[in-house]
Amino acid sequence: PLALCGARPTGNNKNRDAMTTAPKTDDWQDVIGDPARLNALRRLRLLDSPAEEAFDRIGRLATRLLDAPIALVSLVDSKRQFFKSSVGLAEPWASCRETPLSASFCKHVVASNEPLVLDDAREHPLHRFNVAIEELGAVAYLGCPLVSEDGQVLGSFCVIHTEPHHWTDAEVEASSSSS
Repeated sequence: PLALCGARPTGNNKNRDAMTTAPKTDDWQDVIGDPARLNALRRLRLLDSPAEEAFDRIGRLATRLLDAPIALVSLVDSKRQFFKSSVGLAEPWASCRETPLSASFCKHVVASNEPLVLDDAREHPLHRFNVAIEELGAVAYLGCPLVSEDGQVLGSFCVIHTEPHHWTDAEVEASSSSS
């Protein structure tokens, strides 16, 4: 089983602001390629597996609760992110159920083991050139770590708006609590 959000928001703005950034270097590559993390991911046997109603149900609930068009359960391996669930994702991404890491905000969630809160990714200095903005319409992003029982961060549960959106503390908590 997976738990969502290894880190829980506390509700004060100082901590929420700390969640809006990811590692500022390419350190994410070291975490993403960590053999222990990749082995934990493979042991779950969820990569390249068929969609499952239980995962899709969580995504549908999140899109309704947060009034967002897209919710994903994203598992991040060394070269791509695989969508175990993709509610509201447009074609061709909905059918192929994966993107390269160049189109991934989720890789930063994995690397930091912290929620990533982006009200408008186009305005963020680290994320404004992410191809997910154009390719997937990911403008506002709220992602929480998916953590294995042995503490490995395997991916992200995320909710996406196609327009700028200020994520409230209540929305961050609701997304975190979806675990």
